[in-house]
Amino acid sequence: MKRAFLILLVPISILLTNLAHRNPQVAECWFSEGFYRFWTAAFGRVFGYLPFSVSQFLIVLVPLGVVVYVAIEILKKRFGRMFANILCAAGVLWFLFAIGAGLNYARPPLGEVLELEVRPSTVAELAALTETLVAQANELATQVARDEDGIMIISARSYTALSSQARAIFRVAGEDIPILRGFVPHAKPIVYSRFMSRLGIIGIYSPFTLEAHVNVDVLDYHIPATMIHELAHFRGIMREDEANFIAWLVGKRSGNPDFMYSGAMLALTHASGQLRRVNRDEYNRIMSAQSAYILADRRANWYYWRQFDGPLAEISQNVNDAYLRAQRQEDGVQSYGRMVDLLLAYHRSLITIS
Repeated sequence: MKRAFLILLVPISILLTNLAHRNPQVAECWFSEGFYRFWTAAFGRVFGYLPFSVSQFLIVLVPLGVVVYVAIEILKKRFGRMFANILCAAGVLWFLFAIGAGLNYARPPLGEVLELEVRPSTVAELAALTETLVAQANELATQVARDEDGIMIISARSYTALSSQARAIFRVAGEDIPILRGFVPHAKPIVYSRFMSRLGIIGIYSPFTLEAHVNVDVLDYHIPATMIHELAHFRGIMREDEANFIAWLVGKRSGNPDFMYSGAMLALTHASGQLRRVNRDEYNRIMSAQSAYILADRRANWYYWRQFDGPLAEISQNVNDAYLRAQRQEDGVQSYGRMVDLLLAYHRSLITIS
């Protein structure tokens, strides 16, 4: 009976996911703003206060345990029991994924929740946004610490101190942005960050242990925004473009130069990339105003990622693309670019208010 119940978790999870996507408002009310808040407030604290990641060890130990278990069962010729137990484990993992992340993909769009007018925009609007972001990044670039080569370095005395700053900043943002309210865990450093860079991964969220992870091998200017991005996933904002927007918005409001600059560089990268595709002349004109500090950071970032070019990064990109499509982000990795639509909507709202 226990095995039958656990195996049934697979179709139950699929059914719940389909129902959530058919009824986003119901999913928002009863799951995202209901059960999920209780789940993260209770279970999220189990691992959330720990300064180290549990899931990054499980991701190594569990496959080894599975191999050992399968080998033992094969030697003892207990094939029926082995397959039943594997199906039970699949049911538990699928259900944990559904309540830890999957159902949150069905939430209404963030623009709707924040009452932003997300709509198609003109090239002129995109150019104006990019120009504004360049000016903001230029100003913020002078407010962060830098090494002897002019590359940004985080001013916090340690990663733990930076993580504490991220938690505090996120909690304050939650006072004005209801969707961000609730318990905030540590964003944890990945032990094998260098390997994550080889896969092209800057941050990762584990729906099974509700842990946010940050690649700490990358350029420093990526890390603060990545922390907020992964904490946004913890708060149930699963779409990548929306988590990127939250990373920029929370950083912008933080008053902390490291988080403000990191978020500004994230936004500038996405906005300028879109502008470059639609109007190269405007892109060249606007980006020529970048300060020497920004150019130093972007140049160092280019050289950093260049060393990891190869089949492993390409495979990781394809896997990530398949995962996003499976979660009904139909554009796959291209959904990351849609952050610009939210930036434009926010930019329009400021112009309207002024």
